[in-house]
Amino acid sequence: MGQRDIEVLINQYGSVLTRFFEHMSDMVFLMAVEEGPRFRYVLMNPAAMQAARLTEAAYGKLIEEANPEEKAAVLNSMYRQAVAIGKPTHFTTYGEFVGETILTPICNSEGACTHVFAVTRDITERKKLESQLEHMAYHDMLTGLPNRRLLLDRMQQAIAKAKRSDQLLAVLFLDCDNFKEINDTWGHDVGDQFLQVLAKRLASCVRDVDTVARLGGDEFVILLTSLESDTEAAKVAARILDVLQQPWLIAKQRFSITTSIGIAFFPHDGTDADQLLRHADQALYKAKSGGRNGYRFYSPTRE
Repeated sequence: MGQRDIEVLINQYGSVLTRFFEHMSDMVFLMAVEEGPRFRYVLMNPAAMQAARLTEAAYGKLIEEANPEEKAAVLNSMYRQAVAIGKPTHFTTYGEFVGETILTPICNSEGACTHVFAVTRDITERKKLESQLEHMAYHDMLTGLPNRRLLLDRMQQAIAKAKRSDQLLAVLFLDCDNFKEINDTWGHDVGDQFLQVLAKRLASCVRDVDTVARLGGDEFVILLTSLESDTEAAKVAARILDVLQQPWLIAKQRFSITTSIGIAFFPHDGTDADQLLRHADQALYKAKSGGRNGYRFYSPTRE
């Protein structure tokens, strides 16, 4: 079908075509191709006009005549790529909504592109859902902290970096000494609120480059990277003990808690994530058996 055929079709059946696309939720555009190439609006359905903030007054206008300069530049670039490729071309655009677009060049009998047919689908909600599902896969739903899966991934990256830079990293394994009493005394709702506040307090004790993760229950792990000495980890542990001993007021219930922390270092106490977590957990057990409300470094002689 050539350019003249399409023009005749539009002139004769334009209103029919418009009604055909009228109730489609997808956005439909038909653009005439002129020398340049430049693109002129020929047909749009209501969904397209609403999303593009255009009216029928845009018919017969070039893209750059009907749109702001920055938007026009993006649209012209997309259409020119489709014409250059010469076959249906997919694009994903981001803005007020996320659009998935297929641009289909229409050529005449001589092989020249005379029109481009565009269909855009609003996939904003789908992208939001995908983002939410990805977040759920890597984060604890109660506190929003990284979960074990994300922690292990970050630990593997941190270990690789520490090997290259010849630096220490520390894994702090901690839990509350009397969390069960909070649940038994005031109920799980108070316990959940406590864990949420606890997560924020722990995050306030470390740098942005460090990781605070929740493994489950009241078990948390802190990953400290790029350390010069083990004293830096000891300072963070002492800060955590101090911050968590400050008064707690949850759902009008006032109480105090203590915490025990076990610490293991790369490369001295382990060379992979599982080994470091296991040794930090063993150090935590030593801290608890040694009187609680304190921290212990991993020591293989004490296993």
